[in-house]
Amino acid sequence: MEFDFIYLPDSRRYSLKLPTEQQALQQFLLEEFEHKASSYQPLLNALTELGRFDTYQFHGREYQLVVEKMEVRISHHSLGYIDPQAELLDDELSLDDASMYAECGLEDLLHLMTKWLEFLPK
Repeated sequence: MEFDFIYLPDSRRYSLKLPTEQQALQQFLLEEFEHKASSYQPLLNALTELGRFDTYQFHGREYQLVVEKMEVRISHHSLGYIDPQAELLDDELSLDDASMYAECGLEDLLHLMTKWLEFLPK
């Protein structure tokens, strides 16, 4: 997964840029946590401890993260996908919905989060 980290010195803000298909993941990381490494650490620790067949859920203020069998799904609460087993079909996504839902591998997410935490202040 490609990513860019950005620091805006005028506003002292940290940001990241992910590909269009990963906008929900980008928003999840930017909106659910304070922009300092320590706020992300509990999630990173929990994700690191997952085995191949483990499941995990993180319910944030705006987004939900679900891990099943090393696959990660992020969805905005407004989409109403309460059942983690519910399948989304591409035909069911509107343009707005597509920016509120993302999937990636757990390994990719761990790599992204590790680099993001290195970039952020402690």
